[in-house]
Amino acid sequence: MIFKEMTDNQRRVFIDTIQLHESFVSAFNRNLSYRGGMHWKKSKGREYLFRSRDRSGYGKSLGPRAPQTEKILTEYQQSKQRGKERLSALKDRLKEQSRFCKAALIQRVPRIVSGILRLLDQKNILGRNVIVIGTNAIYAYEAFAGVFFDISTMATKDMDILWDIRPKLTLVAENDMDNDGLLGIIRKADRSFEPISPGGFRAVNHDGYMVDLIKSAPKQSFRKEIVRMGGPGDMEAVEIRNLQWLISSPKFSQVVIGEDGYPAPIVVPEPRTFALHKLWLSEQADREPVKKQRDLDQGLAVAQLIIQYLPQYQFNTSELRMFPKDVVQRAKERISDIDLTVGID
Repeated sequence: MIFKEMTDNQRRVFIDTIQLHESFVSAFNRNLSYRGGMHWKKSKGREYLFRSRDRSGYGKSLGPRAPQTEKILTEYQQSKQRGKERLSALKDRLKEQSRFCKAALIQRVPRIVSGILRLLDQKNILGRNVIVIGTNAIYAYEAFAGVFFDISTMATKDMDILWDIRPKLTLVAENDMDNDGLLGIIRKADRSFEPISPGGFRAVNHDGYMVDLIKSAPKQSFRKEIVRMGGPGDMEAVEIRNLQWLISSPKFSQVVIGEDGYPAPIVVPEPRTFALHKLWLSEQADREPVKKQRDLDQGLAVAQLIIQYLPQYQFNTSELRMFPKDVVQRAKERISDIDLTVGID
């Protein structure tokens, strides 16, 4: 595997885009604090300042009309307006920056993937309830290292979303809770997404791109766990063994650039976990042969990326305790065939 390193100009554009994205996210989250509104509300012949929190009118009274509450309302309105103006300005800057990203050829992530990532982040579940695994995770590793993988390593027509059911699921939405769950979220990115079968784990759009919802199989086979984020029409997660290795792994957060030139956050398992899991998959007897070879290629490619560019992620057994010792040892034997063996204890 030979990696193509970013040029000085590509690094500059990429760093500028990340910084702009951070400013936009900060402004976006600040604007969320102004959801609802503030207005005068009459009750028993008196006016009270009321702070509503959503469209349903839920909120609380801030006290009767007086100079103090009038000042609160004025400051609220002014701050809300400044927030809107700042967010609008940052949107314009992101639009301009997207053109620089395209000109610098750093727009790597498929448009549909980056769109879904932004929505998962806005719903406050990316990195908390779900992470991205599979081929799309490699975009995070290459962006962090400042290199590009060969396009054949990245080609895929599906997105694997791993659901960690341990944290309580609270979707941030205009109507408090999206009853449509994950299916409703991905349909905001592309309205053509439909489940392949009712209650299935996979949805596909009109271009044939698939999104899979998966979860780790419970240690006790008789144990019943939740399988849907939303209501009865939502996708149902399929249970796959040994995904607890990925769930237990430290999370790896990175900003990547979509094909549209806009940044998107992505959260994946840390790179060593990805490499070890892929190498383990490549040796499973029930794995399809064509997938086994791809697993091996991707596992070794990410391992080589770590050795060459990410020395802080050494393959120390003590730091990979989420894996059985024999899985770690077997992976290290295969990784040792790579010419650069620095970082393997």
